[in-house]
Amino acid sequence: MDEHALSTRKTKPALLKLRSSKWLIGFTVFVAAFNDGFGYGAIVPVLPFSLVERSGVREKDVQFWLSTLLVAFGLSLALAAPFTAWAGDKLGNRRMPMILGSLLALVGTAVFCIAEAPWLLVVARLCQGASNAAVYSAGLPLIADTVSSDDVGSWMGFVFSGMTGGFLVSPFLAGIVYAKAGYLPVFILVFAALAFDLFLRIIIIEKKPMARFISDGGQRDRYKATPNESSPRLPNSNLTGNNHHESDPAEDSDGEHRSSGNSTVNGTDPDKPPKAKIPLTFGSQLNPAFWFRNAFPRMATLLNSPRLSAAVYGCFTYGTVICSFDAILPLFVHRTFGWDSQGVGLIFLALTVPALAGAAFGAVSDRYGPKRVSLSGFVIASVSLALLALVRDDSNAAKAGLTVLLFTLGTGMNLILTPLAADMLYEANIIEEQYPDVFGDAGTYALVYSFLCVAFGLATSVGPAWSGFMFEDINWAAAMISLVAFCLLGGVGVFFYTGGAEAGKRVRLDEHV
Repeated sequence: MDEHALSTRKTKPALLKLRSSKWLIGFTVFVAAFNDGFGYGAIVPVLPFSLVERSGVREKDVQFWLSTLLVAFGLSLALAAPFTAWAGDKLGNRRMPMILGSLLALVGTAVFCIAEAPWLLVVARLCQGASNAAVYSAGLPLIADTVSSDDVGSWMGFVFSGMTGGFLVSPFLAGIVYAKAGYLPVFILVFAALAFDLFLRIIIIEKKPMARFISDGGQRDRYKATPNESSPRLPNSNLTGNNHHESDPAEDSDGEHRSSGNSTVNGTDPDKPPKAKIPLTFGSQLNPAFWFRNAFPRMATLLNSPRLSAAVYGCFTYGTVICSFDAILPLFVHRTFGWDSQGVGLIFLALTVPALAGAAFGAVSDRYGPKRVSLSGFVIASVSLALLALVRDDSNAAKAGLTVLLFTLGTGMNLILTPLAADMLYEANIIEEQYPDVFGDAGTYALVYSFLCVAFGLATSVGPAWSGFMFEDINWAAAMISLVAFCLLGGVGVFFYTGGAEAGKRVRLDEHV
């Protein structure tokens, strides 16, 4: 049922208050993100062994197929994300793409469960990747539509703790189940989680089409930046509160006098947002005649923001590092320590346990700003990766060191992800107010988070391919040092462009009208 059908509905849906509450919607997206991590991570400790025992892959080709399966998942995720975002905006409905994504996840998991040939496993991974696009391109915008801007960091941390919580429990449970009961019982766990996820996606109701039945209107609040904050890419993008912004009378087409006593946004009445044109520069290439700007004006406008680009690249760095360990950590501990699938599942706990503090990391980001928190994450992650290069032999000290360093690495990576995901929303609000005619009623959220989804997808492809090459052709230490370089590069953009302590503070326009 699309937004128009819901908005013209004459009868109030059953349990509307509960089904449209931010708590149920937030929990639904949390479960969707959990299943993203659970369905993906349940296969990680099993594949190195099932490829040999079940699919007949030679031991020397295991790394190739591990990387291929991860690359397939990532490319499917990256390609499906923009389409999912477009579909959500076109339908005016975030829930339907999420439901379709859940059904596709069931199909992919079923294929993975019964298939033996490696190429069929690739098809299953393609289905899973496309289904997970709905979590980010539809689920995260649904959160942004539902909760207050002041709480975005906390809610994003909560959702991402679901994703990494799935990574947390799935390798552990799947490794034990595979070691004790075999291959097929692993998927009983995955199917059970997917069934509960689908149920939640079906019962929720978005607030926007049901606004007239909800006392508070249920609409997404529009926010403007505080006087101290501006977008680094936009000229005249300081959006002031009660401060008068002088405008050129010659540019004031309606000729009306704007009083300094009223709230203004770039010298215009808040009820009449500024109709800024699309920027004429995209690096050195975007201009009025350039086809990309004309064909994709919304995307061009967003990509012209260095702050948004820095956040997307930072999330790409996060995904590259995490997915690199999915590809090489199982083989490293198997070859170095002789661990089986159960041991592989246990060691992933150290890397993913810090995700449980995702909501706390989000609250810290809301208080101190995305820049400080994410930069500290890059520093912690870089140091941890450099020290992981020293883990080489089969000794108790090496095992203990690996566990501790994976924990600190997981902490650093979660300090990167949550603040940057929230900063993308803060920048999206500024851009949307600056260019209302470009984005219209659909807004920026779905497209912005499709960028996040594409970043994750490309990272899932680049990370395993690169680290797998470094690990197999050189050694473990070389793979770790190369990931240090990724982290350092990711931190550069954050240092220069990510929002500071004022980033998440928004003032509602109607408070000054």
